[in-house]
Amino acid sequence: MKLFLALSLQILSCCVAMAQIGGEATYSFLNLTTSSDYASMGGACPSIDVKGVNSVTANPALVDTCDNRYAALNMVSYIADIGCGSAFYGGRIGRCMVSGGAEMVDYGEFTLTDEAANDLGTFTCRDYMLLASVSRGVWDGIPLDAGVSLKTIISSMETYHSVGMAFDFGLRYYFEGQKITVALAALDLGWQLTTYSGSERERLPADLRIGISKQLLHAPLRFSLTAHSLQHPKLDDSFGRSFVHHLIFTAELFPEGVVSLRTGFNAMAHNDLYVSDGTVFPGFSFGIDVRLKRFSVQYSRQCVSPAASANMFTVEVAVRR
Repeated sequence: MKLFLALSLQILSCCVAMAQIGGEATYSFLNLTTSSDYASMGGACPSIDVKGVNSVTANPALVDTCDNRYAALNMVSYIADIGCGSAFYGGRIGRCMVSGGAEMVDYGEFTLTDEAANDLGTFTCRDYMLLASVSRGVWDGIPLDAGVSLKTIISSMETYHSVGMAFDFGLRYYFEGQKITVALAALDLGWQLTTYSGSERERLPADLRIGISKQLLHAPLRFSLTAHSLQHPKLDDSFGRSFVHHLIFTAELFPEGVVSLRTGFNAMAHNDLYVSDGTVFPGFSFGIDVRLKRFSVQYSRQCVSPAASANMFTVEVAVRR
């Protein structure tokens, strides 16, 4: 366990300085949320445990709370005919929760032309991510969980290819009497191993997140506040606007019931995507989760622009041991 924590902290300290956002990093598809449950809550909530293997995408430490083996399939109808999907599986081995999965983003088919606009056929662009994760409680009797994920990234654009490696690191502490969860997650810390054209290596879209969630003791409501992209603070003439820019607000109704309703507001997405004559509210998301004893079906919708929104579907099964 000491080696596990030492390795995790070393990864965090060495890589966090590489983080960038706003188109300044490669493999930006890693910022997409493919699981419906987290997409409905703004896309980045390291303190919210959805009791399934999809938790590994938000914070690898959350998966240690699972008591069963879980399999999840996520399908996304994204904007401009972009298709995304992911699948994850996890189960307990001894005192550790081990999980793995894959994610793919298909940008569709494009027409290939030369400088004279002659049609030379078509080509495709796809990104892939393979994940392996392990999490466990840090000390007996203390509700502190830690997790680490290793990601292998493969990107293919026409005849250009690139390979990268990234790590996720997470911590979670749960105050059971107050039903409060505090969490820290550092995602996509890593390197581009091979570049698309042999040029200089690019940064990865690392993301440092801190979150807190509170479930009311006498009402079926849970609220969460998440600060994300903290490695790249937005500097503005107003400290208030700069601080709010990094926040995600979420709310859940009946979080432990058969049916859960979720909504979220991502201030950064709203600021980046807002247009004055738009008819939708970018950065806003909502969803529903129907969870039976061993089976869960989820749907969410993210408002992106007046032209399109992202629809996401998840099917999750608790597998018998």
